[in-house]
Amino acid sequence: MDKSTIIGTIMGFALITIGIKISGNLNMFFDIPSIFIVCGGAVSALFVAFKTEKVKQCLNGVKMAYKAPQEFNNMKLISNILMIAESARKEGILSLESKIAEIDEPFFARLLQLVVDSVEEKLIREVIETEIESTSNRHLAVIDSVNFFASVIPAFGMIGTIIGLVCLLGNLDDPSSIGPNMAVALVTTFYGSVLANLLCIPFAKKLADRASDEDMYNTIIGQGVLLIASGTNPRIIQEKLLAFLSEKEKNEFKELHLDEELSSNG
Repeated sequence: MDKSTIIGTIMGFALITIGIKISGNLNMFFDIPSIFIVCGGAVSALFVAFKTEKVKQCLNGVKMAYKAPQEFNNMKLISNILMIAESARKEGILSLESKIAEIDEPFFARLLQLVVDSVEEKLIREVIETEIESTSNRHLAVIDSVNFFASVIPAFGMIGTIIGLVCLLGNLDDPSSIGPNMAVALVTTFYGSVLANLLCIPFAKKLADRASDEDMYNTIIGQGVLLIASGTNPRIIQEKLLAFLSEKEKNEFKELHLDEELSSNG
């Protein structure tokens, strides 16, 4: 599970609940008709706007925001690329055939196989660009649907407010209906604002950040493989790939490799 998403959700709802309890009655903010209008209306709008498959992807994207993200260890990846580059330099490109089965990342393994098969660098580059672009487009499709969901939820909150006000004005001669109608009018706006700003918009942002991490990871793989294919010196490969890391990560990487060199030298 994603701890930050869970903590943020619990904290947000807890603080809102505490604020309501301090200022008024919590029961006043629970209204079944408002839930139907906001949640039902927003989900219905999703089906109108997108294909059923994309609606499923959107709802799955919301669920994925609570799941632990895939780990992308860029420093470990660069270390693996450098080891493979060193092996290719000393033993030749064909020596990588035996190492492909040991690679955990399928994308990395496929690209190295192309290198071993002596595929032209231009074609390898095209494969890399196509893979990264298609992966990015899949992520963007899910993020777009979640953003759409976030945009229509407040709108249905306003629709609920209009419904409540119409019912209120239409029954002014019945004092007993004023309270329930006013509750629908205001609570639906409250629901729409909370769901959009506490959940859906942050969900889309989290998914976008994860997609960005994966894009960078795949880009490092692509650049590393192209440099190996061109026979670039491992030291140059290291400097080029370290450009993807933050200054803190660069320092940690260099310290780690310095310690490894000192250990290997006795």
